[in-house]
Amino acid sequence: MAATKQEIYSVAQRLENSCRVGQAAILRTNAAKVVPGSAAPGDRNDLDAQRWHISILGLTGSGFSHREALKDWIRSAKQLHRLDQTRRATDGRVDCPYGGQGSPEDAQRQAAAPETLPQAMADPLPRLELAGGASSGPL
Repeated sequence: MAATKQEIYSVAQRLENSCRVGQAAILRTNAAKVVPGSAAPGDRNDLDAQRWHISILGLTGSGFSHREALKDWIRSAKQLHRLDQTRRATDGRVDCPYGGQGSPEDAQRQAAAPETLPQAMADPLPRLELAGGASSGPL
């Protein structure tokens, strides 16, 4: 089963905001395939053989080091998110499958609600009297 765009975006955010040990844990839990570049003396002039490749959730990033390949994967995941046209215009997050309408059960509950709520009666405020029988005046 292919990963959803939300899962890819979530992994990209976690990778970007994690330390190196956290990134390694995320790569391991998401079954990332890391192919290191060749260090053979005969491949010194072959730039394609020296490139690292990281593949996670169907996206691949490449670079001349592990860090560059990871940064390229994060950039690719963010680009996939930016190109997705099913996002909300207000904050750029992925659109809700309900479109903000809620479930059908919510609509039934709202239909059963009364038009107005009964107004509560306020208790009369106690009148203050000063010592010696003087009136406090209007408050």
